[in-house]
Order: sequence, then structure tokens, then C-alpha cells
Amino acid sequence: MSSATDDSRPRIVATTDGEIDDRCSMIRFLMYANEWDIEGLIYCSSRFHWDGHDWAGTDWIEGQIDTYAQVYENLVEHDSEYPSPDELRDLVYVGNIDDVGAMDEDTPGSDRIVDVLLDDKPGPVYLQAWGGTNTIARALWKIENEHPERMEEVADKAVIYIILNQDRTLREYIQPNWPDLQVLNSFKQFGVFAYDWKNLIPEEEHRRFFESEWLEEHILTGHGPLASEYPTVDLDREEDLWDSVRVYWEEGQYFLSEGDTPSYLHQIPVGLGSLEHPSYGGWGGRFEREPGSKNVWIGAEDDGDLYKPIWRWISDMQRDWAARADWCVQSYEEANHPPDVVVNGESGLDIVRTDARPGETVEVDGSGTTDPDGDGLEYQWWNYREAEQVRGGPPAIEIHDSRSERATVEIPADAEEREYHVVLTVTDDGEPNLTRYRRVILNVQS
Repeated sequence: MSSATDDSRPRIVATTDGEIDDRCSMIRFLMYANEWDIEGLIYCSSRFHWDGHDWAGTDWIEGQIDTYAQVYENLVEHDSEYPSPDELRDLVYVGNIDDVGAMDEDTPGSDRIVDVLLDDKPGPVYLQAWGGTNTIARALWKIENEHPERMEEVADKAVIYIILNQDRTLREYIQPNWPDLQVLNSFKQFGVFAYDWKNLIPEEEHRRFFESEWLEEHILTGHGPLASEYPTVDLDREEDLWDSVRVYWEEGQYFLSEGDTPSYLHQIPVGLGSLEHPSYGGWGGRFEREPGSKNVWIGAEDDGDLYKPIWRWISDMQRDWAARADWCVQSYEEANHPPDVVVNGESGLDIVRTDARPGETVEVDGSGTTDPDGDGLEYQWWNYREAEQVRGGPPAIEIHDSRSERATVEIPADAEEREYHVVLTVTDDGEPNLTRYRRVILNVQS
């Protein structure tokens, strides 16, 4: 049994409007509930869903938690940090759901966010907006009006991750009144997991990891009640499709949408260090500052592709999810678990930082990496050039022995003073193959 050694897990609050893709996302979310310090699961509204309009109600989260309870004892064999079903039930609140962008009154959900942002526990606190930002906005409004002396502290503590921007409260209230608060806005990039995934992911990847054969084998069948509850498309039932949703399924393809999943993939600690800066990139995407804003960030391109910052990790993420489905029914000895990547003798998940000079050759060493199941390991060192925020400029670094435990990085002789990002990707040979990473930042100074 594995267990976190400290209380450094990301603190998160998820707000959701209950759309069908939210309910898909919540299934995966519960399988990863050990990775975060969950502080709230809150019903909110959006421009698509509110109480009385295409509304899923305020009991579906509790229903999924009841199903989670049936696999909890098995999950906790794999990590003792999984919260109990009762702990999760105590975190469910109803937020501002009466209308689109409703933020005119306090609700149990908005007050819960206030309590979390004003508590004495260290941050950051990641506020995920699976629907609109209105419940989050109401909480911030209350802090502004009742605790104005704490606004700077809260702006430093909170990070909002928004899917699509589903009401007007970001632009009309949060951004003008909280300019220092960091907002990660996945306007489009989230689409890799949303209804249009077939047009945004390379065909080879979506055929391998999003269509019926894979989903049936690795999630829906033989993995217990939580996985089997995952909502899917039944093309014989017309009511499962909506006029407002553009879909391109062929018969037998089951994956519907998890448009909100990137909002929490961002906070799963896999070793990429993406929480340190929005531009670094990771499972939840990569961001650049929105023109004209102080601290609002929008999707950035990798290799000229707006969606690649998420789809480049698709195979790793889907295999990882398949392992979590295994955890629901298999013992620790039967299931696979990800490797623990060690670089230059440093264990953990923090970025490894090394000073270097132009023309220097730097050794990077991943030989301390271990696998909890004793699996064989494959290594790949590579340069995440887009994360360096350099367009054009000096030549890229050259990595020698890139598929070995130890590699050498050759810094160009004419390199400018800046950072180079080298990522070590380690994949085990278990079933399914699981991958973890470690980012090395070479700070080149002349």
C-alpha cells in the first residue's frame, strides 16, 4: 500500500453544472481522489444548465459517491489517501444555481469557498469551474465586501481553472476586481476531451484510446460498479444526443465527453511541475498570458497546434485511467502502479534546476528511478522547447543517449541566458504501461 508522506497534495474545489460530460468527468475524478486535498464539490450553474433548464438536479454527485463507496475498500489498498465516502459526502454543497451567472446571494457553496480561502492552511487553492464561475465570483465578492483587507492574501492563494468560460462573471466581476488572481482559462484546449474530440486528436491516438474496443476492455467491463457507471453513447437511443452538441461518432464508439477533466488533470502530480508556471505545460494543458490582461492565461500552442499541449499526453493519461479502473477491483499485487522518477539523486516531484554555461555539456541522471512493482523501465529524455517560451532564437539543445538512464545535454555555444526544459519520461512494462516524468530546467548563464 502506498501513502503520501506529507500534506502537500494540491487543495482543490470543483464546481459543476451537472452536464452529462461533467458526470463523465466525475467518474474519473473519483478514481483520482487520492491525489488531492479535496475541499469542496459544489453545484453551480452555467449558460447551458441551471435549476429548471436542462438541470441534472442536486443529488447526482452524492449518487456517484454512493457508487464510489462500493469500490472504496479496494482503492484504499492502493493508496491510503483515498478519502472515505462519508468524507466526500460532507464536502458536497449547493452553490448559486438559480440562473445563468447568478451571484446575487450567498449560498452554502459560495460560503464554503469563502471559508477555504480565508482559512489558515497554506495554498494554493485550485478553484475548478466545470460550469460557470458565478459561485466562485460570489465567494470573492463576499471577501471583497466583508474582508477587503484580505484580498491580496486571497489573490495570492487562489487559482481558478475555467473550462470554456460559461457565464459573464469572469469578465464582468472577477477580472476587473481581482486582477492579481491567477486565472487559467481553457477556452478551446479542453476540447481534446470534449464532444469534438474526434476532430482534435490525431486519428491514431483516438482510435487507440477513445473508441469502443478500448473503453469496453479497460473501463466498462469487469472493473466494478464505478467504472461501469461511466456514461456512454447509445446510438439506438436518440435522447442520448442533443441538437446543441456536434458529434461525429460511428456505430460502436462509446466515449462521449469529459470536457471538464482537464481542470483537474492539471493538478495530478505526475512530475512535470506544471503548477509552478502556466507556461510549463502538463496533463491539463499549457498556457500563455492573454493579451491585455494581468494574470489571465489562455491556451498556448505546441508545435503550432492549440490542442497538442493536451493530446501529446493522451496515451499516458488513458493508460493511467485504465490502471485506476483496475485498482477498483484488483489487489495491490495484481495491479500496476507508476514508477517513482529520481533525477540527479533528487526524489519527489519538484522540478530539478541546474545552472549551466554556453557550450557546456551537462549530465542528467535518472538511474535512481524505481518501480513499486519491480517492472522494467524505458527512459526518454527530450527537450520541451515550447515550454521555454522562445519562438525562433538560438538553436535547441542536443541530447545524447536520450534513451538511457543517464544522458548528456549539450548547450549551444551561442546560447543566450535563458532556461532550457528537459523532460525525462519513464514508462514501465507493466499492464497497462504507466508513465511518470521529471522536468529538469537548465538555467544557462554566460
